Amino acid sequence: MKIISEKYKNLKKYNSDFRIAKPFPHIILDNFLDESFFQNLDVEKIRTDKEKGLLFNTEIETNKWTSKNVELNESISKIVNELYTDNFIKNLSKLSGIKDLFSTNVGNTALANYHEMYESGFLGTHVDHSSEPDTGLPHVLNIILYLSKKWDVTWGGSTMFANKNGTKIEKIIDYIPNRAVIFLHTPFTFHGVTKIQNNLTKRSTIYVDYYSKNKKPYTHLDLQFKNVWFKHPTTFILPKFRDYFPKKNRIYLKKMIKHKVKSLIA
Repeated sequence: MKIISEKYKNLKKYNSDFRIAKPFPHIILDNFLDESFFQNLDVEKIRTDKEKGLLFNTEIETNKWTSKNVELNESISKIVNELYTDNFIKNLSKLSGIKDLFSTNVGNTALANYHEMYESGFLGTHVDHSSEPDTGLPHVLNIILYLSKKWDVTWGGSTMFANKNGTKIEKIIDYIPNRAVIFLHTPFTFHGVTKIQNNLTKRSTIYVDYYSKNKKPYTHLDLQFKNVWFKHPTTFILPKFRDYFPKKNRIYLKKMIKHKVKSLIA
C-alpha cells in the first residue's frame, strides 16, 4: 500500500526551494499522502482517550491535545511509521542537506506524533525542545501533516512562522487538507498555530521531528540568524513582556531568559 505520494519519492529536487525559503528554510508539499490512502483516512471518526495523552490549556497553549502515541489509530500509525523509515529520512537529508539524520529512539512516547486542537485552540510562537531526549543530539527538522479533510481556512489553525526573536509573524501557511510542511528547526525558528474559531471539526495533525549526529548541522545554510545550535527547552514568546510576570507564567519567563542568554553567547 502506498502511503506517501509517488511525486515525493525524491525530495532532492526541492532542495533549492527549501534553502531559500523565508523566514527560514522550509517547503510546502500539497497532496502529500497518496490520494487513495488519504481518501480512506477519516480522522473525524477517530475517538481519542484524553486521559491517555496530554491536554494543554494555558494562555499560550490552548485546547491542544497530544497522543503520546498510546493506542493510535491504525492508519495514523502507518503514516507515522512511514515517516520514521530509513528511506524517508534519507530523502529528508537530500532535501535539507543535513547529514547524519535520524529519528527519535525513545519509543514514540516522550514525543507525541498525533495532535488535535479544538475550538479556540491556539499555540503561541515557540521553538521546540533542542535535543533528542535520549542522546541529547540536535533537533534539526520538523514535519507537520494536515489531516482534517473538512477544514476551512477561515477557521484558522494555520502554521505561522516568526522572526528570529519570535516577536513578529512573517509567514502564515494555511491549513489545507493533505498538506505537509517540512521546516528547519534551530534555536531561532519560532513557529506556532493561529487561533481556531467557529470550526465544525477538530484540527488533526501528525508531527514528527528529526535529529542529527552532527553538532554543527546548519553551517551549510545561509540563514537570517546565527547558524548555531545550543541546548534549550521548549521556549515560548508571550505577546507582551508584562505577560511573563503573573505567577502562573513565570515558568515561561525562566525559559525565555535562559534561551536569550544562550543565544547571545552562542
